Amino acid sequence: MASTNTVICGVCESQHTTTNADFWCPECDEGLCPHCLKHHSASKATRSHGVIPVDNYKQLPTSISNISQHCSQHDRKFQNYCPKHESLCCPLCIQSNHATCLGMLSLENVIQTAKTSVLLESLDQSLKDIKINIERVVKDRKENLVEIHEQKQKFHDEMKQVRNKINEHLNTLEKRILQELSAAETKVKSQIEDLLGKIAKNTEHINSMENNISAVKDYASDLQAFLGSKMFETEIQKYETFLQSLFDDGSLQKIDINCKIEDKISDVLATVTSLGSISIESSSPLVVLKTRKEIQTQTRSLPRVPPSSVNDITMTLQSKLKFNLITGCSISSTGDIILINCNDHRLLILKEDGTLKSDIPLSIRYPVDGTCIDDKTVAVSFPDSKEIQIINVSTKTVDRTIQTAGDCYGLCYSGGYLLYCNADRGIHKVNMSDNCSTNLVKDNTLSYWDYVATSKDKMFYTNYSTHKVTCCSLTGEKMWEYKDQLVRSPRGISVDKDLNVYIASSGNNSIIVLSSDGKQARKLLEKDDGIGNPYGLAFDVKKEILLVAYYMEPALYRLSGY
Repeated sequence: MASTNTVICGVCESQHTTTNADFWCPECDEGLCPHCLKHHSASKATRSHGVIPVDNYKQLPTSISNISQHCSQHDRKFQNYCPKHESLCCPLCIQSNHATCLGMLSLENVIQTAKTSVLLESLDQSLKDIKINIERVVKDRKENLVEIHEQKQKFHDEMKQVRNKINEHLNTLEKRILQELSAAETKVKSQIEDLLGKIAKNTEHINSMENNISAVKDYASDLQAFLGSKMFETEIQKYETFLQSLFDDGSLQKIDINCKIEDKISDVLATVTSLGSISIESSSPLVVLKTRKEIQTQTRSLPRVPPSSVNDITMTLQSKLKFNLITGCSISSTGDIILINCNDHRLLILKEDGTLKSDIPLSIRYPVDGTCIDDKTVAVSFPDSKEIQIINVSTKTVDRTIQTAGDCYGLCYSGGYLLYCNADRGIHKVNMSDNCSTNLVKDNTLSYWDYVATSKDKMFYTNYSTHKVTCCSLTGEKMWEYKDQLVRSPRGISVDKDLNVYIASSGNNSIIVLSSDGKQARKLLEKDDGIGNPYGLAFDVKKEILLVAYYMEPALYRLSGY
């Protein structure tokens, strides 16, 4: 900004008087007090100068207020402009430095429209565009922070689940081996106690024999002592035999209980040093920045065409396709018709005339929608199993599987990316080169049977539960939203070359067309012949044909009048 210090009147200062200036003359490049302003305004040489209040002058940036009207080298006022050198010139500058320059311009003519020039407007608009871009970047980064927090919480919960499962498993193993340990102790204890019982009985008999022998010694006759000794000898041999048998049959072997910890458990403690690994991955930015030059180029190369009226569009039945249980459809670049049979779990490939070309059984139950990636592959959504399969129609095999964050319904393919409707979350975008998924449009009102389509730089999706149709940019910014009684429980959606939007309104069994700006709507077709509600839609731009996936009998319609 210009200096906030007091500005002195230049005229008074030249007369050695200090007076505060209330006005500023840019052409004279000096301040003026009210008294000097009267003479300045009356003088023929200065009466046309654009004087401004000094407070306004102070609002100018310093870099602007310091621009001088006079040449610092020759102390002459600038009078000309040299386009070749893009510099201001005083008369002496022309003589010394620009004598050979052609096309010298009068400075007065050059600057007279400076404030109203296209350049200033363009610069002003460029600043507005930069601010919008900054807002987009800030929004994108904040959303990224939210996603990172959600990812961190998700992985935290996963680690807790793994830890709990490990703990539960180890608790089960511990309980089992403790039971086995107790059983082993009980078995050994029982064996030893039985042996001790036998020994105790023999000990009683031995004690009794000791007493008997003592009595014989003291009181028996010689004959009794002789015969008794023989009897005692026989009994003692029995006890000696019993004791020897304990050694011979292993009854006196030392018994130990051993427990060997499973080697794999020890290996886990030694080798598993982490529950996982954390990495930071980067992918292509979702935010799109546009400079003013790009916008101007697009404006020049793509003239604005007002939205065409939808009042003249008509649908004429071309043919019916003799298949049923159809919920999704697509048309390949070669003209093949793709149908998704939901209940029989099949992917049907039809020729242009509607005859069956290929019937591919699907490995998962209840597919909903399909879209062509290229001539050889079709993406099919399976909401029940929360995944999308990429089917190779030539080999009838699954090339790869994409896990989805929730129940996935409608999907479409555009420019290397797969877009799908994710129930309770919004529209998700998958980079087909690395399977990296991002939440493009956050909309927790999406439920089931929502479909999505793209055309040029726009994306359109239906909301079955809220009866809405939404148009967004490919970066996820909402452009318009349509909701009216004309559209009820919308499912399939498709777009023609003029960005007119076609809706499968299942709630009233109709096909609705919306203008490209979402302001005009009209019912094109209403069915009441029992062939089932409309589900998916697909538009063939080349042939101007709309494929309607009626549940019991899909049909091809020729469009005209748009």
